[in-house]
Amino acid sequence: MATCRDRLAAVEAEESSSCQGYSGVEVVLSSDPATPAPLCPHGPTLLFVKVNQGKEETRRFYACSACRDRKDCNFFQWEDEKLSGARLAAREAHNRSCQPPLSRSQCVERYSQFYMEDSFCHYNMFNHHFFDGKAALEVCKTFLQEDRGEGVIMVTDPPFGGLVEPLAVTFKKLIAMWKEGHSQDNSQKELPIFWIFPYFFESRICQFFPSFCMLDYQVDYDNHALYKHGKTGRKQSPVRIFTNIPPNRIILPIEEGYRFCPLCQRYVSLENQHCEHCNSCTSKDGRKWNHCFLCKKCVKPSWIHCSICNHCALPDHSCKGPRDGCFICGELDHKRSTCPNISTSKKVNKAVRKQKQRKSNKMKMETTKGQSMNHTSVTRKKKRRERTHQYLCS
Repeated sequence: MATCRDRLAAVEAEESSSCQGYSGVEVVLSSDPATPAPLCPHGPTLLFVKVNQGKEETRRFYACSACRDRKDCNFFQWEDEKLSGARLAAREAHNRSCQPPLSRSQCVERYSQFYMEDSFCHYNMFNHHFFDGKAALEVCKTFLQEDRGEGVIMVTDPPFGGLVEPLAVTFKKLIAMWKEGHSQDNSQKELPIFWIFPYFFESRICQFFPSFCMLDYQVDYDNHALYKHGKTGRKQSPVRIFTNIPPNRIILPIEEGYRFCPLCQRYVSLENQHCEHCNSCTSKDGRKWNHCFLCKKCVKPSWIHCSICNHCALPDHSCKGPRDGCFICGELDHKRSTCPNISTSKKVNKAVRKQKQRKSNKMKMETTKGQSMNHTSVTRKKKRRERTHQYLCS
């Protein structure tokens, strides 16, 4: 039987073997709470699907929500896979023995010098899982709803390799938990959030939180090899702050290279010049962007307009290469997961998979039948030889 790691490798091998079009793995946000996801040592797993541009959706599978490296967690299970009671029991035992580091007592020991014991929890933000169960959940609820949630600000700095979709779902659950402590008169009030993440995830984040905006402030890390200023780091950090607080209320330090734009009514970096055609300070990466009149928007200074592709791109780009956008309809203003035609696509893919499965079953039956007939023929010949041998010896 193939191991979990073997099956995950098979999925990646299939992904790398696609000839044309971009391929990748997307998370499938479950809309049916009655079907709980299987558990790994890091809590409920996430449902994934491998997608190829211009190709049908493939078989779905569950994998760890927190670990991208299979060396850290090699959980793998097909969505439609049926497990025996023995395998489920073995998995539960494995999950108990392979709990992530930092138990509740270790958390208390590490953070007690900074916080009270009821001010922190051991928590997986990719699946809203509290490792210490309902007790930790109640600690979180009490903290968020204290004084009706007044004075609470959520600051999150998740790993950059994390997926936006599960993080957004988790944050919405925390927001709902925070709102439980409010009266109906304050139901429209929002939990102030500072989400620290790379700027190129802006469209995905705003897709889930339309009220969010991206600040120009470049977040640096003293202990990061790349994302820090100085001779050993890169000059510009791609990490920004996404927030639902109006940007005109946030003052960025002038001494660090920021200025106030009176037209945009917000602080921006010095290099981010106001574009009179776009009517905004358009730069995302700290450099001065150029306005393209053909694309009718500002683009990076290293990009040029391609007459073949009819859009701006790097000079050495491939005109025949895949373009970003929806895998289903090809439009660039949304992704596959939010395509209005996704339900139709799923029905077609399901029908195609069923047809392929019927063909596969038919081939298996024919192969089994052929093997059975060959076996019968060999048995008959053997009996004839035995009878002939007995006749000759008599």
